[in-house]
Amino acid sequence: MTDTASSDLRRLFAEAQAHHHAGRLAEAQGLYAEIVGVDPKHGDALNLLGTVLAQRGNSEQAVFFMRRATQAEPARAPYHVNLGVVLTALGRYDEAKACFDRALKADDKFTDAYYNLGNLLKQMELPDAALLAYEQARTLDPKRTDILVNMGNILYETGRLDEAAEMFNAAIYADPKAPRATRALINLGNTFRRMGDAERAGQAYDLALARDDSDGLRIKRATTLPVVMASWDHIRAVRYDLEMNLRDLLARDVTVCNPTFETSTTNFFLAYHGEDDRRLQELTAQLHLKSCHDLAWTAPHIGKRREGKIRVGFVSAFFRRHSIGRLMEELIANLAKDEFEIVIVTQPGPRDPVARRIEGAADTVIKLPEGFWPARDAIAAAACDILIYPEIGMDVRSYFLAFARLAPVQAVMWGHPDTTGIPNLDWFVSSDLIEGEGAEAHYSEKLYRLKTLPTRYARPEIPAVLRSRDSFGLAADKTIYLCQQSVIKHHPDLDVMIAEILRGDPKGEVVLLEGAVSHWSDQVRDRMRAGIPDVAGRVRVIPRMGPDDFIALTAAADVVFDAPHWSGGNTSFEAFALGKAVATHAGTFMRGRVTLGQYRAMGMGDEFARTDIIETARLALHLGLDKDFRKTAETRLAVGAQKLWDDPQASAEFAAFLRFAHQQAIG
Repeated sequence: MTDTASSDLRRLFAEAQAHHHAGRLAEAQGLYAEIVGVDPKHGDALNLLGTVLAQRGNSEQAVFFMRRATQAEPARAPYHVNLGVVLTALGRYDEAKACFDRALKADDKFTDAYYNLGNLLKQMELPDAALLAYEQARTLDPKRTDILVNMGNILYETGRLDEAAEMFNAAIYADPKAPRATRALINLGNTFRRMGDAERAGQAYDLALARDDSDGLRIKRATTLPVVMASWDHIRAVRYDLEMNLRDLLARDVTVCNPTFETSTTNFFLAYHGEDDRRLQELTAQLHLKSCHDLAWTAPHIGKRREGKIRVGFVSAFFRRHSIGRLMEELIANLAKDEFEIVIVTQPGPRDPVARRIEGAADTVIKLPEGFWPARDAIAAAACDILIYPEIGMDVRSYFLAFARLAPVQAVMWGHPDTTGIPNLDWFVSSDLIEGEGAEAHYSEKLYRLKTLPTRYARPEIPAVLRSRDSFGLAADKTIYLCQQSVIKHHPDLDVMIAEILRGDPKGEVVLLEGAVSHWSDQVRDRMRAGIPDVAGRVRVIPRMGPDDFIALTAAADVVFDAPHWSGGNTSFEAFALGKAVATHAGTFMRGRVTLGQYRAMGMGDEFARTDIIETARLALHLGLDKDFRKTAETRLAVGAQKLWDDPQASAEFAAFLRFAHQQAIG
């Protein structure tokens, strides 16, 4: 090549780079292609032509030119990394891994090779390997914030919250002025929030807001609640602050483009306060609608009459071996196929037996795509007559999907037993068995009361061999009182009940379960040590366990009792399948009355339920101290529990609701 030709190529390359840096991708692509036409082994032009093509969405073409770049100059580590990044995006993980390996062979000190290898391994769901790759990148560049943030994210996702907080703090202090430091502050707030430390979460969010005044983050900050409540005074103070924060934001101009990403939260923990949540839920929904008007979008098929079977869609991220899947499995599977067309809307992922049964009952299964708006479009395209949300509040995307009018009839059920405050949810499907007088006032939705429980529950499968009592470290000479509810349901009144039980039974021990986050259990322990120090030493917290071991623990207990203001659902069904009586506090709200409803469905009335906290504890104590009383109760349960399983009347009642709601909508 002549000197003049080389000079022309250098000039063209500089011009192409200028277009590229300015975002004029088409012009850059044309010039890079012109250079490659003259010099087919021009490594930089081949690599950057591939980069532009990838940026313009032509990833397969990008791979072709990037691979040519690596062949032209195999010792250039960045070329291998760039090719690996595009292959990762295409899901060609083995090829991507080989690219990063070749980059490191060419230059074992190339930080980007380790960093992008970490990204790939994270995407492959190999968190430990990803952390190792990131750690190698961090060793080479200790102050690079994107490495630290990504490490923090993996530690957060794998439940190593203290380490995650340390990593996000390291990212913040590595370069306090970097844009990534804002993301690290938000993630630090999310970590403290997950720990149940609302105060430190708020402080981190405030620091992030000082850098980036995001209304979505401001809403998240306003709705951040503690997980474990210290007392009734604490509950009232938290709820007062929440209401004031919501009203303050409602008085401002607030704009959120994508609430699932920018706000990314629900008022999930409100339900565990033992109070009426309707006003706070309605205020929260008003704020979301004010900040993002498009949430209230109406699907094109609304208002158009459709002939044929009633098309019923069920939307949940939990159609698997989960409490939601188990509550809905038989109800969905037993809908009459000659009358109803069933659409299941769920997340992609592994399919266990519950998922296979639910999806097998469907005429159509929709696996939601990534992203909120594509997910909403996918549901709208199904043109359902009725849309059922088995729960609202446990999954962020389902919560925000429910704001849209995606079917003429939209209903929520008891999977998360609290009102939503969302205007486009028409019905809350519940039962006479679990609702008290005047319950309609607790719901923003219209309350529909079935005569049966709102589930057709299959008898729980009891393992043929159960773990022994001593395998849990429980002594044979102690009376074991088991509260099956998770730690997020451990209302301060639980301490009152535990004190009454243990003060009345010197041989008693209360067994609780470790929380999904250990910090929550630590907070409950601290609360009990301070409030009931004389008996706190006889409260045992057992590590989390699988479903079969949980059934074995229930079988090993002498007495099962519900947490106050929140009763068992699946846990009570399992206890009754084992012939265990459950002492339950029948609270004001439906979420505290589900075990009561199960007793009523068995024909056993209200004799094992009490409306007073102390009286509930004394009922548990009676079951613990009086073995004859306990045996009589268990004998009756062995007969009565048969009425709970696979009740065909539940299917008939649910079908009647669907017909009624559909008829109401079409007039």
